[in-house]
Amino acid sequence: MLLVHLSDFHLSRYGETGTWTERAANDKWELIHTWQRWQIEGLRDKKNRPEKLRLVDPSGVIHKQRSWPKNDDKAIGALLTLAMDRHLTSAESLVNDRPTPQDLRSLLRIDRKNTNLLFLRLVDEINCIGPDLLLLTGDITDNGFGYGLVEHYFSQWIAQGRLLVVPGNHDTYDMFPRKGRKARVAAKEKRYRQFAKKVGMKLHTSGAWVQHVEDIALVGLSSCKPPLTPLSASGEVTKAQLTWLTALAGKSALNDARLRLALVHHHMLRMPFELGKRSPIEVGLRLRNAPQVMDACKTAGVDMLFNGHRHHGYTVKLPGHPMVISAPSSTLGCKSTDLEYLWLVNLKQDRPFPHLHPMPAIHTPNNPRGRSPRRVG
Repeated sequence: MLLVHLSDFHLSRYGETGTWTERAANDKWELIHTWQRWQIEGLRDKKNRPEKLRLVDPSGVIHKQRSWPKNDDKAIGALLTLAMDRHLTSAESLVNDRPTPQDLRSLLRIDRKNTNLLFLRLVDEINCIGPDLLLLTGDITDNGFGYGLVEHYFSQWIAQGRLLVVPGNHDTYDMFPRKGRKARVAAKEKRYRQFAKKVGMKLHTSGAWVQHVEDIALVGLSSCKPPLTPLSASGEVTKAQLTWLTALAGKSALNDARLRLALVHHHMLRMPFELGKRSPIEVGLRLRNAPQVMDACKTAGVDMLFNGHRHHGYTVKLPGHPMVISAPSSTLGCKSTDLEYLWLVNLKQDRPFPHLHPMPAIHTPNNPRGRSPRRVG
C-alpha cells in the first residue's frame, strides 16, 4: 500500500494567496464596466473629478485598486485583462474546463506561484504515482475557497475512503482583527465541515477521528484552536481530543492494527536555527501543546505522525517516540531546500520509512532547463 503525504495546497478563488478585502456596502464607487460579473468601479473626489479605479470579482472581493487617469482606456483595459486572467484560473473554471498539459505549462510560465495551477500539476504527478492512500495535513485552502478542486480531481480516492484530511489554520482562522471577523471565521469553519463530510471524515464529538484502511489505523487531530492574540497562526489540540486519543490506547480500534498513523496540521517539532537559508520564525506559528500531543500519541502507540504548516520538509525519529514526518507545501514547495517534493511511504514494508519523490520542475524563460528555483521565503 503506497501512501502519499500532501499538505498546504493554499487553494483559493483564483489561485492567489493573501488577505481578502471585501467591498463595503453602500460605498460611493460607481460602475464603469462589467465583464462576466466582474466589475470595474470608479471613485470621484469632492469636486467630482476621477480619483480611483478598482476591480471587483463576482463575490464582491477587491482585486486591484489604482489611480483613475484622465485617459482611462488603458487603465480600464489593464484591469479587464487582469479579470480575464483571474477568470481562467478560478477554481470553478478549472473544474469545468481543465487546461491541456501544454496550456497548463504556458499558464504556469506566466503565473509561476498560482496555487490553483500548481495543484493541477500536482494532480498529474499523483496520477502518475498511483498511490493507494492520500493524507492531507491541512491548509487545503488559503482563505476557505477552492475545496471543489480537491473534491473533483481526487474523487477516486474519496469514493474509496482513501483521502484523509485534517484542517489547517488557513482553512479556519481569520488572524486580522477587522470588522466582521467572527462571521468570516464561522463561514470558513462551515465550509471546512462541509468538505470534511463530503470526503467521508466521521468526526468524534471532540473534533478528532479514527478510521481504518485495511490493517492500518489512522487518527486525525485538529490543531485549529486559535490563540486569543490576533495576528497569530499558532494552534492547539484540545484536551478533549487528547483525552479521547489516550482512551483509545489498548482498545481494538488501535491495538488490532498493524500500523498506527496520526495526522495534525501544526508542526510537532521546533526546527533548528541553522535549517535552510534563514532561521524559521516560530513565534505565532507553533503548536502550543506539542509535548502533550506527542505524549498522547506515544501512549496510543502511534508509529508515524504527519504534519504540515511550516512548508519545511523533514523526518525525525526519536527512540521510543512516533516518527515525525513534516511535509513541505505540495504546491509552493519547501522553504528550506531547493527541492519541490512529496513524501512517499510504502506501508507494506515491515518498517516503513518515508522516501522523497521530486516534483517535475516548471520550465520558464528564466529557467529553461527546469531547475527548481531556490526558495527562501
